[in-house]
Amino acid sequence: MNRQLKSIIQNLEESFDGKPWYGVSVIEKLNSIPWQTVNEEFYGTKSIAVLVQHIINWRVFVLKKLQGDADYEIEMDSANDWTAIQINSKNEWLLLKVKLQETQDNLTKILSQRTDAILEKQVPGKGYKFLPILNSISQHDIYHLGQIAMLNSAKKG
Repeated sequence: MNRQLKSIIQNLEESFDGKPWYGVSVIEKLNSIPWQTVNEEFYGTKSIAVLVQHIINWRVFVLKKLQGDADYEIEMDSANDWTAIQINSKNEWLLLKVKLQETQDNLTKILSQRTDAILEKQVPGKGYKFLPILNSISQHDIYHLGQIAMLNSAKKG
């Protein structure tokens, strides 16, 4: 593994379950949210559960592409981008967070086995290279973490 890829992995780990400079990590925030509130919608049609599933969907996309799957696709604003999900128990909320953790573990494992050379390779089935998509996974997570935090705050208000 080389310097750029190491930095990408560090960003993924820091934002996911580390101590990021901006506040709480993804997992810390999700673990503070009671399951009974994750289906509530305030700003449009997105709930915390839908946002978490959306994060998972795009991480799966990246994993599939890293595994060479040129056919796997997510259509923007479709059901496989914004998957409808309803959490009906504490166990279902836990399982959704476990799915998210699995994508994190799989991403960091696969990336730790690669070198910076992967960053210049074209994403299978796409017209761009891996560098921009790998650089932006943690940014995507943080963006939606902000939405999750706002939804969580709105329910308290």
